[in-house]
Amino acid sequence: MKYLIVSDPHMENTILQNIISHEQDHVDTMFCLGDTSLKASDPLLAPFRLVVRGNHDYDDHFPYTITYNQILLAHGHTYKVYYGYDMLLKAAKENHCQIVLHGHTHVPTHQIIEGIHFINPGSVMINRGSYGFGTYAILETNPFAIHFYHHTTFEEVKPEILEEGLQTLEEFKKLTSAFEAHKLTR
Repeated sequence: MKYLIVSDPHMENTILQNIISHEQDHVDTMFCLGDTSLKASDPLLAPFRLVVRGNHDYDDHFPYTITYNQILLAHGHTYKVYYGYDMLLKAAKENHCQIVLHGHTHVPTHQIIEGIHFINPGSVMINRGSYGFGTYAILETNPFAIHFYHHTTFEEVKPEILEEGLQTLEEFKKLTSAFEAHKLTR
């Protein structure tokens, strides 16, 4: 199977529509990992097989977590992804998932933890990092492959972008841990 994975468009509907138009004939299924700020009835979401609820989504129709074909989909905020993947790892194991897809951080990444693939396609709108452009991902499950693409040129992003993403996530983890420790001392 070949999946289009998008997250965090934050009402950048033209960009989202362009990605859908460019990729829909090349994938089997499309997933949206939240923060569209759209209602479930919005026609822009019709091509997506699954949509999860992000922290900027207010339509109760969207679930926070979905499991599908040993893939766990979540926006990530309810699993506190800025602190790391402990909560998502536990959920993946409990649901017998081999792949976890999430958004929220606006950082495209692919990591393997205890044999489970953790994939964040980044934000369709814009990512955190020195490069300043949005991304999305295409996941192939047999054989496994993950590719990340620029949100407007549709060109595959360089590996350096993903390496920077891992460093950015480590910085987030340190900062959020330090912030929590400071709150406890007050």
